[in-house]
Amino acid sequence: MNMGDAICGWCGKILRVDLTRSEITELDTMRYGDFLGGRGIATRIYWDEVSPSTGAFDPGNCLILMSGPLGATGAQGASRFEMISKSPLLLPERFCYGNLGGFFGPILKRAGYDGIVVTGCAEKPSYIWIHDGKAEIRDAGSLWGKNIWETQKLLREAHGEKVRFLATGIAGENRCRAATVMTDNEGSVTGGFGAVMGSKKLKAIAVIGSGKPNVADRKKLIELNRYTIKLSERGTLRMPIPKKYMRYVGKAPCYQCGLDCLRGTFQTASGRDVVRKCQSMVFYMPWVFMTGHGIDDAVDATAVCNDYGICTMELDNLITWLNACHQSGFLAEKDIGLDMSSIGSIQFIEGLVDMIARRVGFGDVLAEGLLRISERLGKGARAHFNEHMTGVGMGGYYSPREYIPHALIYALEPRQPIAQLHEVSYLIARWLLHRIRPDLSPTTDEVFRAAAVKFWGHEKAWDMTTYEGKAIAAVRIQNRTYAKDSLVLCDAAWPMMDSFNTPDNSGDSALESRLFSAVTGIDTDEEDLLRYGDRIFNLQRAILLREGWRARDDDVPAEINFTEPVQSDPLNPQLIVPGPGAEPATVRGNILDRGKFEEMRREFYLLRGWNPETGLQKRATLEALGLSNVAEELEQLGLVG
Repeated sequence: MNMGDAICGWCGKILRVDLTRSEITELDTMRYGDFLGGRGIATRIYWDEVSPSTGAFDPGNCLILMSGPLGATGAQGASRFEMISKSPLLLPERFCYGNLGGFFGPILKRAGYDGIVVTGCAEKPSYIWIHDGKAEIRDAGSLWGKNIWETQKLLREAHGEKVRFLATGIAGENRCRAATVMTDNEGSVTGGFGAVMGSKKLKAIAVIGSGKPNVADRKKLIELNRYTIKLSERGTLRMPIPKKYMRYVGKAPCYQCGLDCLRGTFQTASGRDVVRKCQSMVFYMPWVFMTGHGIDDAVDATAVCNDYGICTMELDNLITWLNACHQSGFLAEKDIGLDMSSIGSIQFIEGLVDMIARRVGFGDVLAEGLLRISERLGKGARAHFNEHMTGVGMGGYYSPREYIPHALIYALEPRQPIAQLHEVSYLIARWLLHRIRPDLSPTTDEVFRAAAVKFWGHEKAWDMTTYEGKAIAAVRIQNRTYAKDSLVLCDAAWPMMDSFNTPDNSGDSALESRLFSAVTGIDTDEEDLLRYGDRIFNLQRAILLREGWRARDDDVPAEINFTEPVQSDPLNPQLIVPGPGAEPATVRGNILDRGKFEEMRREFYLLRGWNPETGLQKRATLEALGLSNVAEELEQLGLVG
């Protein structure tokens, strides 16, 4: 397939699939060019297409999938794609986003499309089939009622071994609010988007593509890719899993990616190869170790969740909550319908996931999600929550009590903002690693401080014991992340803040902008790219306000951060951070200071050009970002400061 006259980087076309009308049309990508791609364009389409009154399961809710200008070009770590919709998992239902890697996004671009917008509801189970510039809606009767791996088998029989897909399992078909969307290589997205697919009777989207996006300066891109790989080369900490239980086979790279990350292929004791990474890999391990079961049960627990399409973060919280309710006597085994003494076994996970996915017995209550549990069981159910049970994601992850910039980052997002949290926490993790094994990390105290000043924009940004400089750090982290998610660069590698392979071990804060320039031919520097992020962040803010988010009142992290001292963190057991002196500082026992948080938030509002008294965006700020029509609508709603 020849991409023809497509603009460099982008394909120039977005599929719009109306399942109610069985109609497929195309949108012009460059109509949304001010929003880059990925998260930016998807957010703009959401603003245009999804009204505040639309429910997550209403036909008018859109499921928006978007790649970005670096996808499928060979740019390193650019295999992600963004998914945006109104989330059924959040309470109240509202705008939400997720991010996936692997192969689907790049192959969609190779098929000639930058993204897909799905609206409406099909009369019968359907799937979308896309191949080299063509798309059609097909009958999914043979796929409905099947889980992910059986769906994969049937799609490959129909379209060949090279087909790439995303799909939802039985959990999504039955509108379980924590249902995920899964890809063929075990990538998943949280937010309940699998349930949105189920509500639309959309089982899967399958794609094959043989084209290639145009690149403005291929020679420069190759040069930057070599430089990127050199910068990224460093020691990587592997999961400490006994080899007799599960053996590391090798990296499980995404499309055209040579960068190192924790995503790997492992072989279980039974000889099965599996792709595992991050929280989904380890969520069941504490229960396995506590109860004396084999680690294969933990590995297979992830497989069960992936196959049914259930979010492992929500399931982790559910198990913790169920155990607490059972131990206190709030719920008896006959109420739950499971043998609670079998927690830690694969049989427990299989029974729990199946009853939730099929909404059988107590599973029907659990399928509504923990945030809605009190609607069915009364207020006493919430007494057994812990700090992680806050919605989409894990609320206590890299707590604001440990890392002060995270107070603002958590406060401004509708879900756990994992990629933003990683910018601070990954650099601190590498600083901690250097203290233990200098050969595995270049991040000395000096390197950490220099990187923090360069990337976060303030001479005191590195000192995690003070609130000084943390507002500007939060602004720059947000802007960079929003731009990164729009370019579709991977959070595991970007931004490159330090390196073994530079004279001073520093990273390169302008590399993303140079890649964008090489691919698209649009001359862009670091500040230009951050301005894209600023625009997208402000658009998301406008959406949240339009959907009922209360400025100032809702701009706060979870109350626990102000009231309960932090005592533990499995990812930073000693609870130490870079401090003002030569020795690290401890944050054990810290709480977030309410008065200092208020001062920091006010500074943040001013840096954003918002009204510091109300937290509302100013019309002039929105207009300067090219969001005049957004400002007009917000003004009509009384939501402009």
